[in-house]
Amino acid sequence: MKKSISAVLIFATMLAGCSQVKKNKPETVNRLNWLNGSWAMKTDEGTVTEQWKPVNDSLMEGSSDFVKGDSVIPFETIKIFRRDTSFYYEAKAAGQNNEQPVEFILTAYSDTGFVAENPQHDFPKRISYKLVNKDSIHAFVDGGISMPDKRADFYYARRKISN
Repeated sequence: MKKSISAVLIFATMLAGCSQVKKNKPETVNRLNWLNGSWAMKTDEGTVTEQWKPVNDSLMEGSSDFVKGDSVIPFETIKIFRRDTSFYYEAKAAGQNNEQPVEFILTAYSDTGFVAENPQHDFPKRISYKLVNKDSIHAFVDGGISMPDKRADFYYARRKISN
């Protein structure tokens, strides 16, 4: 009888340990796969585009361009990646910050949005993306708590790519 009770206790302990390991499994960027694809926002001056693609479970890469007529002007390269237990949004904007990338830590994220912040950066200090529906994203950059009135909104629609 003692052997069967011991076996049950050992088995229960192993099960509890396995479920604990699963709970502590690191989050992946797959949670942000709703960004995957090509997005565009028409303005009076031209079209702002963003393209995103997952590279692996720790990295998504993207780019943003400005399209005016037949001209495509690269604006920035962007990444979302995991380092240790945190996620980061990294932007390298053309002609800014001596062509060096700037990191923002994701302070909140879900299956439909995220907020990334870097209070030490001049502008923006905060970047936010929200999936409105499967074909629409509202993104904005702002000055954070220190400059709440400085803000730029981006209303992207999914681009349909025809083959």
